[in-house]
Amino acid sequence: MSGLLADAMGQYAWRPFINQPPLWEMWYLLLVPLCAGVSIVYKSVKCRRMQQVPREALVIFAWIIFAMLAAAAVLAAVVWWMSH
Repeated sequence: MSGLLADAMGQYAWRPFINQPPLWEMWYLLLVPLCAGVSIVYKSVKCRRMQQVPREALVIFAWIIFAMLAAAAVLAAVVWWMSH
């Protein structure tokens, strides 16, 4: 019960930095902002002109997402194969 605040209706609210946010059902969606941030920062360091960054960051963002989906599919296939 620590880390939760009760409002007027008796409902418990999430407090940042005190308890975990309710993301356990949607944790995989955190991959999108993580990949976007990594691709933007990486390409802003590597590109010679800042005009290239949005296009190049979008390309590397798509590659990262594709690679993560491919790795998930391979791992799911391995788990399925090992369980049968």
